[in-house]
Amino acid sequence: MKMRVLYSTGNKKIKNYAIAIGEAQDEQRAAADTIPPAYSCDNERLVVMVVSAGTKLEDTVRRFTGELTKARAKNTVFVFESKTKTISPTQQQLIDIAKEAGTNVLEEYTHFVEGGSLFSSNLTIDERREIVEWCDKVKENLA
Repeated sequence: MKMRVLYSTGNKKIKNYAIAIGEAQDEQRAAADTIPPAYSCDNERLVVMVVSAGTKLEDTVRRFTGELTKARAKNTVFVFESKTKTISPTQQQLIDIAKEAGTNVLEEYTHFVEGGSLFSSNLTIDERREIVEWCDKVKENLA
């Protein structure tokens, strides 16, 4: 499946979640890239966006998401950094921007992860397994 894993965060653990998803894609080894990516999205079946969105949305993330047309990404799913595991107004704003751009946002698969502290940026085996299984479930339901 043609897919991209993109991230925007200052938190190393959140970046590691994106890398784990990318590394688990056996058929293409979809390396995680920053938002905006080095190469633009083109006819991607799935774009996984791993984002730390605080009270204000970063302009680069907002602009990139606003360009996710159907021609660039048929489906988009979000992984948000969140301790409460609920969608914040900023995260909802990002989802709405993606919908307005034209991509199919898989809101029912929105996933929440907790960031690490300054001293713990590595993922545990369970965290890695959970995020990979989540991505596999999303892909299975696209087929």
